Amino acid sequence: MKIRIDEIPPEGLRVDVEEEGGRFFGDDTELRFDGKVTAHLSLDRIDPCVRAAGNAKARVVLPCARCLQELPVVVDSDFAVEYRPLVEVEGGKEQQLLPDELDVLYYSHGVIDIDELVTGQVAESLPLKPLCADACRGLCPRCGQNLNDGDCGCDRAGGDPRLAKLKELLNNNEP
Repeated sequence: MKIRIDEIPPEGLRVDVEEEGGRFFGDDTELRFDGKVTAHLSLDRIDPCVRAAGNAKARVVLPCARCLQELPVVVDSDFAVEYRPLVEVEGGKEQQLLPDELDVLYYSHGVIDIDELVTGQVAESLPLKPLCADACRGLCPRCGQNLNDGDCGCDRAGGDPRLAKLKELLNNNEP
């Protein structure tokens, strides 16, 4: 959804979005959504900038980083960003962002892309390493059994056989 800056009235604009997750992230994403992505935004124009504040919610099904069991993750992200007009940087040089510029997005041709804002908020709220439980034991490196379901009986004392040569080198260098 795109909003033209000149169509935002002086009293502001309220936008409610409710769409399938695939619409925001594309069908080729590895994310699986359990329900719709919803967002409620208020846009206030302070020429030439626009302040956007609101909330984005989604339920995403992610694999546990240790045992690969699917787990639902609830995203509930409040946000406040400022849109500024895109201007070319002199000479195309890179510039360091100042702390107050971290919540700044840019628009061009007088149009704000709401989908981009919602997509960013949901993506930023996803955990980097989702875990089904803090005490998740993961998978056996030998047979692949989920160790949360019980011990598999594999001998893991020897370590990873691919690292045996490295272990041998380390043992030879000990005084």
